[in-house]
Amino acid sequence: MHASAKRRVVDAHVHLYDSKENRYEHLERVDAMFEALIGDYSTLPRLYLLDDYLADESGLEIDGIVWHEFMSADPMREIAWAQRLAETLPIPMAIVGLVDFLAPDLEARLESYAKCRNVTAVREHLGWDEVNPLRRFAKRGDLLSDARWRRGLGLLKGNRFKCSLEVFSSQLPELLPVIQMNPEIGFTIAVLGWPIAVDAQGFARWRQSLQELSSCGNVRITVSAVEAVFGMHWQIAQVQPWVDTVFELFGTERVMFGSHRPISRLARNFASPYEAYQEMTRGLSQGEQDAVFRLNAAEWFLGGLRLRNR
Repeated sequence: MHASAKRRVVDAHVHLYDSKENRYEHLERVDAMFEALIGDYSTLPRLYLLDDYLADESGLEIDGIVWHEFMSADPMREIAWAQRLAETLPIPMAIVGLVDFLAPDLEARLESYAKCRNVTAVREHLGWDEVNPLRRFAKRGDLLSDARWRRGLGLLKGNRFKCSLEVFSSQLPELLPVIQMNPEIGFTIAVLGWPIAVDAQGFARWRQSLQELSSCGNVRITVSAVEAVFGMHWQIAQVQPWVDTVFELFGTERVMFGSHRPISRLARNFASPYEAYQEMTRGLSQGEQDAVFRLNAAEWFLGGLRLRNR
């Protein structure tokens, strides 16, 4: 890439939303669980659309985005809104919808999502912190081993949806057999495997768990929401060993980067997380950088989106 050229990106983790179109209770009042994850979020906008995102990432050439649900009070309505939005945008937008694999209407929801052509993945919030009850987002802490929950997950077999199961690093050993039993499903490990402790002992446990997961060919991993792990004042030197380990274990062909906009606005260190990402990947070849910033996400979420030639 020429020194003066903008980095081309398919952003693997973005939230676009309109609180007048969909209800977000965590934006109407302080949500203790949401605050336990990211701290004071009172400055988050109530409206955040593509123009806002492009202004935030004006230093990049955005070739596509992967939109994630934002914990709406009515997830189905939010997905229908996102599909209408995607059809108006000048860039491709994949949609990641919310699911509950125990829900009695799961099949109906998946059928509804299948009618939205931009929905290419689903996710469930399964984070369960054994120590801090404010960091428990699942109904129970044992869902990954629940037989009925696993049957629900199995409904993804044979369809186009990738699956993101958001868990903390302490849950990764429980996630491993779920992934091993479902080789037909593509799984995305979010937030670097969401380290729950960032000291030396926590790093060692996280690395061991990721090493086991990396042996599964149906797994990809995203580097995003770094501020939710390392805090709003995170520094490159602090995060670099973790990113290097992700590359070591998964290779550059299975890693993707995401901005986590607009939540990453709350971080106080970089105007854009991609400033840090580019510094942390300086040792990669140009082809490898293009893969982790653009091509991998395009292939995984957008089916090999037709990228513009320049």
